[in-house]
Parts: sequence; C-alpha cells; structure tokens
Amino acid sequence: MENSLSETLITFYPLAGRFIEDRNSVDCNDQGAEYLIAQVGCKLSQFLDQRKQLEVELLNRFIPFAKEVVAFSPTVLAVQLNMFDCGGLAIGVSLSHKVADGFVIFTFIQAWAAACRFGNTTEVVTCPSFEMGSLLPARDTDKLKILVSEEYGVTMVTKRFVFDGLAISTLKAKAIGEVSRVVAVTAVLWKARILVAQAKHGLLRPSLRKTGVKIPENSFGNVFKLVIARFKTSECQLDFNDSVALLGNSTRETAADCLKTEDADDLFTLVISSMREIHEILEKNETDICVLTSVCGFPYYEVDFGWGKPSWVSSVHKPSDIVLMMDTECGRGIEAWVTLEKKGDAKVSAR
Repeated sequence: MENSLSETLITFYPLAGRFIEDRNSVDCNDQGAEYLIAQVGCKLSQFLDQRKQLEVELLNRFIPFAKEVVAFSPTVLAVQLNMFDCGGLAIGVSLSHKVADGFVIFTFIQAWAAACRFGNTTEVVTCPSFEMGSLLPARDTDKLKILVSEEYGVTMVTKRFVFDGLAISTLKAKAIGEVSRVVAVTAVLWKARILVAQAKHGLLRPSLRKTGVKIPENSFGNVFKLVIARFKTSECQLDFNDSVALLGNSTRETAADCLKTEDADDLFTLVISSMREIHEILEKNETDICVLTSVCGFPYYEVDFGWGKPSWVSSVHKPSDIVLMMDTECGRGIEAWVTLEKKGDAKVSAR
C-alpha cells in the first residue's frame, strides 16, 4: 500500500506538496503524503452490520486530520489505513477540496488501486492534465473567496439517509416529465431544508440551492461554476414538481451561459459573477442557502486494490452546513449525508 502510494504520487505530484500559509497555492516540494496505520478493535463485518445505527461522527476516526477544515494544516493529502481484527481494511483519505474535486479524488484513488494491483499506473489509468493553470492563471484570489453563513458555537450533526431504488422510482413517477434520480432526491432534500429554515426563523424565507458543474475530463484541480436555484416564497409553492422545475431551469441556464464563454476571461467573469451574487445575498441575511453536491455516477465501488471491490464507500461528519449525495453499492440508490445544526436534525428526520 505504501509503495504503491509513492508510485501514484509521481503522477499526482501536487498532492505530495505543501500549502503555503494563505492556502491559495501549493509548493510542489515532494515532501509526500501523510501515511498513518490504525488498529480497529472489531471485525469488519461487525462494523458494517452497525451502519444503520452508527453515529456518523465515529467515522471521522477512520480518517487523518478530521478537523483540518477548521485548523490550518499544510498537508495536501493524508491517508489512514485502518486494520480490523479479521484482517479487513478500511482506507481513509483526507484531501483538501481546494486542490481537488470529486473527479480528481476518484481518479487518484483509482490510480493508487491500479498501482497496488499491477505495480504501475501508466498502462491502466489516464494521467491527469495540469493545463488548467495555463487556461486560468493565478489572479486576485480575494475575488475568489466563497462566503458561507457561519454561526460560531453552533453544534453541527451529520445524518445518513438512504434512498433505495424503489423509493427513487416512486419519486420519479411523481415528476412531470423525465428527471434524473439525483434531481429527484435533491428536490426532496431541498424542500426538507427549506422547512427546517422555516422552523428556525418562524416564517418561510427564500432559499438558494447551489452546486458545481463538472470540470473537463482528466483535468486536475477544482474548477466549478455555481448553479443557483432560487425558491421565492412569493412566486413558488413548496411542491416537489416546483422544486424539480427550478433545479432543471437553473441547470440549463447555467450550462447555456458556460457555452457562451469564448476565453479564460469570459469564464473567470462568469465564475466571479455567481460568487458575487452569493456575497450580496448573504450580506442581506434574508435568504437561506442550502449547499447540495453530488458524486453520484463516479464508480467508487469498482475500485479494487487487489483484494476485491469495497463493501461500503462513505463520507464523514463535516463542520459545515452541506448535503452530499453518493451512490449506494448497487448503483441504483442514493445515500444522502446531511449536515446541519443539531436542533434542526430532528426536523429533517421527521420530514
């Protein structure tokens, strides 16, 4: 495992570097990734059997630097190999989202698994492209900061909700027209988050849902454009099909705007304008922002380090308000990892 990780970092060399203090650039100094080994005092089967009752916060023990989001660490990549009493393994990966998005993380893990099985990555994995630095050279990073609403001292909790294939088929049957399973589940989760905000503020407030557009194939980095869907209390009903329509219209409009860009300056302006819109909304403090993102469709369950495909691919608890959607093992369902204030947790569960 350790040797194959070293082999993989030759190709993914920025992951072996270190952040400089402002965390807006990486020194590719080849210091390497952090590599930890931990012992788990139970059998893997026992752990998997407890998934439904498991407190998500406990999963953070399986990854290094679980609190890296709130405390600066110069390390870009850290890995923890968790060894169960039965010989089973759980691999925990902590990788800064500033450097890599879901696609890059998957490509890296896929390459590492190939190196572990075959001894190299070049013959079975497409090497990442680092050309985005030329297309989008460094600019005034202050303009790129994304504001998020923060409430210091608030206790956050993460819950895992599983939508199986039957539940998703039922949701899609309610929709007017064809919708993807991700859009169907997103609409349900967005509605639940709006109702949580209503209970918190005592009234139904406008809400924004935002996510990211996928980057070009094999590009290394985290390039995205916010897709913003607005729920306006004066114009919309809190209805499943209204939410589906808002999501679909926003996605199509954003895709059309991206197609209009002709060069890097146009793309940069497009990205900045969406972030400026979020800044202005947060400053007014009249709208609730619900961040939803999805890695559905990435074949994480096909990754094989040489001892078989994984039994479970999971997320962990996060300190910020966000919803992450992932595929279930069969590929037909969706696991939604919902992080929000503890007092709003019961309301989402009830919805």
